[in-house]
Amino acid sequence: MLKKAFWVPYEDSTHYPTVTKTMEAISKYCEGSGESYTFITDDEVEINGKRYEIYRGYENGSRGNYGIKCKEK
Repeated sequence: MLKKAFWVPYEDSTHYPTVTKTMEAISKYCEGSGESYTFITDDEVEINGKRYEIYRGYENGSRGNYGIKCKEK
């Protein structure tokens, strides 16, 4: 079961995640945890029937590293 907001593992955290890299990371995360997903737009994904806004930017407390966050809408 997914939380209201969660960070998606993103390996290349020194570079800003492009839309393509973001979608790849979310796909890998969902497939690895057995979740079904559909991308609605570049900034929105539906995972197991719930819609999440996709945030790409600095991860709090990460000393300037970038991350990908999904937040329930």
